[in-house]
Amino acid sequence: ARARSEFEVEDVKWISDEPPAASCQSLADEPEKRWKEVRVDMKIRHGPRIVQGILLLKEDGSTGNITLEKKDGGLAPGQYVVFYELGTDECLGAGVIS
Repeated sequence: ARARSEFEVEDVKWISDEPPAASCQSLADEPEKRWKEVRVDMKIRHGPRIVQGILLLKEDGSTGNITLEKKDGGLAPGQYVVFYELGTDECLGAGVIS
């Protein structure tokens, strides 16, 4: 697979049922266009490597776009992305690469 730093994610689930407020920033004033930017550490696939990036959540928070700080060559639809609080091993949730 071609190395890339941006991809879409779907079926996002949060352990607390909502994106983490401390890491979250609303990008729109209008409630119907509530996009949220979340800075998180991520683990992609089953590998041991943690990467940093930004998750831009759409509308209801179940889908979004991810921008990694560094390109990854092994991204494929159906793989899981697990989200962690920055600099910790606290799991916040996960989503599926679409």
